[in-house]
Amino acid sequence: MTVKEKFQRWLKRLTVKKVIIGTLVYGWLGLMIAIVFTPVLWMVSAAFTDATQLAQVPVIPKLSEWSLVNYKELFTEKSTSDQALSDYLRAFATTFMIAATNTVLVVALSSLVGFAFSRYRFKGKKKVLLSMMGLQMFPSFMGMLALFMFFRQFGLLNNPFALTLIYVAGAIPYNTFIVRGFMRNIPKSLDEAAAIDGATNLQVMMKIIIPLAVPIMGFIAVNAFMQPWLDYILPSVIMPQRDTVAIWLFRFMDPLGHEYDPIKFMSGALFLAVPIMLVQIYMQRYLIYGLTQGADKG
Repeated sequence: MTVKEKFQRWLKRLTVKKVIIGTLVYGWLGLMIAIVFTPVLWMVSAAFTDATQLAQVPVIPKLSEWSLVNYKELFTEKSTSDQALSDYLRAFATTFMIAATNTVLVVALSSLVGFAFSRYRFKGKKKVLLSMMGLQMFPSFMGMLALFMFFRQFGLLNNPFALTLIYVAGAIPYNTFIVRGFMRNIPKSLDEAAAIDGATNLQVMMKIIIPLAVPIMGFIAVNAFMQPWLDYILPSVIMPQRDTVAIWLFRFMDPLGHEYDPIKFMSGALFLAVPIMLVQIYMQRYLIYGLTQGADKG
């Protein structure tokens, strides 16, 4: 059958109802795509446009007028001359260090605790798990004053590792729950077979359970990596004299502030999206798998 014959056959099957429904569906999808991508295009256009006012920036990027002047400022402007990196790159490096440390600790600790809850029986196991999930319902900013006083007492203010501890402690309960749910689906006969061969509990976990749990570990790793990048409240309290990238960027979005510069904000935000986008693309299969696993009953 030729292409022309297939097209004619398709036309014969069309009805007024199908045409109307198809027009509405694809029209709605097109509208949603336009709503989502218009701010993104405007941000890209602003980031690569040599302009001083946001009103001067075209919504649709003009490739012939692109300029790197905004990024030249981001990567060279320093508050003091003895800095090795610009203010933006210092804030970016601090946030990246926090995100990387948070990812490693969250994956390691959540895997260990999830393994214990999924494989061992001990008194109060269910109560401890429910208590952890109950505490997870309270947002971390409810204890900001106590956290500030605690870290100030021990001289941990403006310390990125102190901020990382808060992220890790807040992420363990939820991640423990989903890791436990995933590991419960791994047959215990594998543990028993390994134990018969003389494997210790640590060997069972490291050589059997952890390799099989890589998908769910990838899922929690993505979440842990993304958490610190756009957090503003906790860093502003725990690190008042050391900027993360979110604090540095939001300084330029205060209309009453002397540093108000939405163009610089969009340039920095676009560069900030690069590591998040790369991690999302590379770990996409873990995100999709993790959203459908690790939440069984019991």
